[in-house]
Amino acid sequence: MKMKSVNFFKSKLFLIQVGIALLITTVLIWITLISLRWYTHHGEELEVPDLYGMSIEKAGNELETEQLVFSIYDSIYNPKYAPGTVLDQRPLAGAIVKRGRSLFLTINANKPEQIRFPNLVDNSFRQAYELLVTNGFQIGKLEYANNQFFNLVLYPKYNGDSIHAGSMVDKGASIDLVLGRGDNNEVTAPNLIGRTNTQAKEKIILSNLNLGNVRFDQSISTHFDSIQAKVWQQNPSVTNNQRLSPGSRIDIWLTRDSVKLQQADSLLQKSLSNLIF
Repeated sequence: MKMKSVNFFKSKLFLIQVGIALLITTVLIWITLISLRWYTHHGEELEVPDLYGMSIEKAGNELETEQLVFSIYDSIYNPKYAPGTVLDQRPLAGAIVKRGRSLFLTINANKPEQIRFPNLVDNSFRQAYELLVTNGFQIGKLEYANNQFFNLVLYPKYNGDSIHAGSMVDKGASIDLVLGRGDNNEVTAPNLIGRTNTQAKEKIILSNLNLGNVRFDQSISTHFDSIQAKVWQQNPSVTNNQRLSPGSRIDIWLTRDSVKLQQADSLLQKSLSNLIF
């Protein structure tokens, strides 16, 4: 019996069966790999178009042409635009994605959504900041008034008037904060070189300062350019190590010129090295 088994494994029939099994396995693996490449669109890359300011219908047609899809993520109200206009997109224009990727769009609402305003009084500035952002509000201007507690929220303002907790306010509204000045508190300018406009504004606000003038150079010609542009110059500069009163303004200059940005970063690093040594 044992001899028969050994002879079978050496037989031509067995070798043929093994060969067929290996061939079938190889073919199945090849089909699986091809299917995965097709399913994941391996190697296929598309540049996300700029949909800002388009109607949702036009944006949908544009994405269909590019073999992309979309879903409406949020809606805000801006009286400057018609209802249904695309006001934001994720991923941003210019991003590289695969065919079939879903974009998340924020569109202009028919009318502003009303949100109950949170209680900010007697909170720290950082707590108030998080509450406002979480509830869909924008941070406007920081003002400082006499109070022994630095960065304590004395009261918020909307359209120039104080606003109370529980009031119904338009989602996306810009809220100013009146904060305690404390005793002899000073701050320094943050490093903004290489940051986008949105990133720079957030950094400035969180440094207890206000965004001043925003200037774009000749490399900026479209809305997409303005989103991608980065700070190459600021005033006051971080290298001056200047002490500023809370609420002071910082002006920024933005560009898409990579050479200008590299030169600005090199100059910054050299100046910081001189300050250290």
